This record gives sequence, structure tokens and C-alpha cells, in this order.
Amino acid sequence: MDIFAKAEKFSIMSDKIMARFNKASTLNRVLLLLEKLPSGKAIEILCHKRNRMVKILKKNEDYFLITERGFWEEDFEVEKKELRKLLKKLIKREFPRSHKLWVFQR
Repeated sequence: MDIFAKAEKFSIMSDKIMARFNKASTLNRVLLLLEKLPSGKAIEILCHKRNRMVKILKKNEDYFLITERGFWEEDFEVEKKELRKLLKKLIKREFPRSHKLWVFQR
């Protein structure tokens, strides 16, 4: 929850937490959130219009299922050690002109 406290915009709805971050800091903040996230929960990264999305589902402590919906529609299953590199690539590819990104915890 402390990660969201530093967000530009922050709100809590019934079952989800959302915040808006600078694109440059989104990757590090998402990785910190994933460390604390229980298995079976997900984090979604969306653009301002919310028509493009990268969803990260934590299957267990070492494996993540990543779903990309937007310019490309792909699914990835990666280990924890490959996560940073793939997320960096997907954020750059899905949100090339975005400066702020929404992050949802579901």
C-alpha cells in the first residue's frame, strides 16, 4: 500500500486498488508490488485511455503469467528472473507515447 501512497492519483474501490504513475517509475513500482502480492492475484498496467493493457498474474512465488492486449496480443509465462526484462520490453512496446500509466491491483 505504501507504493500507492506516492502516486499522482490514488483511490481504493471495493476490490481493487489503482494509481497513476510516471512511465519511467512504473516498472520498479510494479516489481515491488509483485513481491508483496499473494499468489493468484494480478496487477494490470493500462494507458490513459485504458484501451491497451499488460496484466501480470502471480501464479506462485517463481512464475508469472503475463497477458498483453493492445497493439499486440500475446501471452507469456516467465520465471521471476526473466520478469524485469520482459516487462521493460512490453511497457516500451505497448505504451510508446504515454507519459502516465494506470496500475491496478486486482
